[in-house]
Formats: sequence, C-alpha cells, structure tokens
Amino acid sequence: MDVIEVDERDSTWEDHRPRFRVYLQRPSGDVHATQTFDLTGADALQAIDWAQRQAASSGMLWALALVSTDSRGLRGLTWLMGMDANDPPSDDHEVDVAERMRTRMTMPVVVPTADGWRP
Repeated sequence: MDVIEVDERDSTWEDHRPRFRVYLQRPSGDVHATQTFDLTGADALQAIDWAQRQAASSGMLWALALVSTDSRGLRGLTWLMGMDANDPPSDDHEVDVAERMRTRMTMPVVVPTADGWRP
C-alpha cells in the first residue's frame, strides 16, 4: 500500500448515494458461476456485511465494486474488495487480491453491529 498526502480540494464532485455491485461466485469447473447484485441506500460497511452474509450462507467467494458512470454514460466498476474470479490474475497485485478473496471465505471482515446490514 502506498500512502500519499493530498489536498482535499482536488476533487470536483461527490456522490452521497453510491451504487455498489456485489459479485457472488461459486466455483463450477474451470469457471465461477456468478450472481451479481447492485446495492443502493447503503454505505460500504453495510455492503460488505451483506455480501459476506450472502456468500457465507452458500459457500461462495464475494467481491465488491463501486459502480460509476463516465462522461459518455457508460457504466464501469472500481473494485473495492476482491475482483471478478473469472478474470485470471494478470500481475502480482491481482494474485494477492484473489488470495485475500479466498481467505475471506473462512476469515470474514469484522463489521461492527451498528454498521451491519439490516433486512
């Protein structure tokens, strides 16, 4: 991880209603069967908590991305945790990301009760 001090005034816009995308993926032969969900009305900890609970109940990997729209109106993803398990890692960083995804199957991220997802 690299840490760089910045000027908080360098951003030009904010979004207080993020859209998160959750990938739930189960190994199926050489690929991963994928279920994909968008979450709105939640913060990052709530999205992580929801993803972990869904994955744990069915023995799946999970990944979380932030959904954004570019100036052309095209949607894209910024991976926050994990990655698409069907994309083979292309460098050491992605190998590490894939390993952390597998580790989270048995060692989940701890989300405080006050921040957890509520049905």
